[in-house]
Amino acid sequence: MAAFSGARLRTVTLPASGTASSNERRARGGAQPLRRPAVHLRPTGLLVAAILAATMLGLVYLTQTLGSNATSSEITDLTSRREDLGRQLRNLAVAVETNADAEEVGRRARKLGLVELGDVVVLSAP
Repeated sequence: MAAFSGARLRTVTLPASGTASSNERRARGGAQPLRRPAVHLRPTGLLVAAILAATMLGLVYLTQTLGSNATSSEITDLTSRREDLGRQLRNLAVAVETNADAEEVGRRARKLGLVELGDVVVLSAP
């Protein structure tokens, strides 16, 4: 049996053909509109939906946990770096005070064979 693929069922009734008066016309029966069956969720569908929802919630939880741990780790690293920099700053401040002491500078200059300069001499322009 061959069927035309573009054919479809009629959902409205058509008037009868012919020349009969309007009172004598009989409507031809059309096909009843298709009724869709009620959607029923099967237990396997509910199980798959529950597994999918649990997986999505698990991924959100994992993302939040990893982000929180990464931030905590970064804070710890930055705190230790701040302490190291503070320690270096104090060491450098002590070194500057030691090396800027006038007596220490004079002692090192004499050790290198340098002599103290005399008074400032101002020359006049010719």
